[in-house]
Amino acid sequence: MKKILMSFICLILTFSMILYLGKLVRPTDTDDDFLAIRTFHELPEDSVDVIVYGSSHAWKGMNVKKMYEDYGIGAYNYATNWQKINTSALFLHDSLRTQSPKIALIETVFVDDPKMDSDLDGEIYYTKAISYSSAKSAYLKQCFGNHLGRYVSYYLPLVAFHENRENLTEYSFREGLQWYFDFKSTMGYRSSDIINPVVLTDWTSFEQKPLSEEALNILKDIVKTCRESGTDVVFYTAPYEGEYCYSDAMAQYASENGCTYIDFFKLVDELGIDPDSDFQDAGHLNTSGSTKLAAYMGTYLHEHFELPDRRLQEDNIWEVGF
Repeated sequence: MKKILMSFICLILTFSMILYLGKLVRPTDTDDDFLAIRTFHELPEDSVDVIVYGSSHAWKGMNVKKMYEDYGIGAYNYATNWQKINTSALFLHDSLRTQSPKIALIETVFVDDPKMDSDLDGEIYYTKAISYSSAKSAYLKQCFGNHLGRYVSYYLPLVAFHENRENLTEYSFREGLQWYFDFKSTMGYRSSDIINPVVLTDWTSFEQKPLSEEALNILKDIVKTCRESGTDVVFYTAPYEGEYCYSDAMAQYASENGCTYIDFFKLVDELGIDPDSDFQDAGHLNTSGSTKLAAYMGTYLHEHFELPDRRLQEDNIWEVGF
């Protein structure tokens, strides 16, 4: 009996060490994403009217508090780094567990690049912070297929990230996430005052491509899910230094499926976006640029949808926090 007990204790200690080492070698650049997900789930239930989904182009490019300041729109930014379109779909499903948004703003830079048949990476890894559901099971199936080893690496990240042992930093050993970005104060938006000039290409020269069957299936799931939840869908693309090849395809898809699509590449001049001062790097708007984008979006939503003015609500979360 004593031998069995000692063997059991050794097994527990070994497993605990594997989990701890997996945490040490995790990609630390996902820590903010974990925090963003956890912060979202601290929101009071059914407390927001508009939710932003998408990659860092949305996370860093849509200052939702501007919409509140101008029109009292109760918006929250639930984007994170890298989100491919099926990752955004997972975030949509996850958010609807606790919120009933009237509008979903879905950024589309990676609309034709779904995460499929992939080894574990940072984008898939941070979805560990999302509770298990049928949507998450379907997402992991898209990512991993029937590859058992990939599932093992998801739950035991030491398997996937062991090579990171050569790159440990002080952040690898820190417990908790409280020293990272204060997403409560920005309602999920990842602000930055960094300024780096960019060169914006004339959008009329962009090559246009059709959407893949995989992308269309994911968009169909997004629209169907939103309709069942009574949520209107607004797709949009934020400007960046590069060429976006799916604006025509997205405009057609939105028109055929009763949605809206806004291509901000075409509105750069109208918004007053300055390539010399409104970007933090080649891919992302800074606080100045993202506030201009949000100002336009807030006006559009105010003019085309019926949304409550949360400024009239005493002690609302945009004023007093949560």
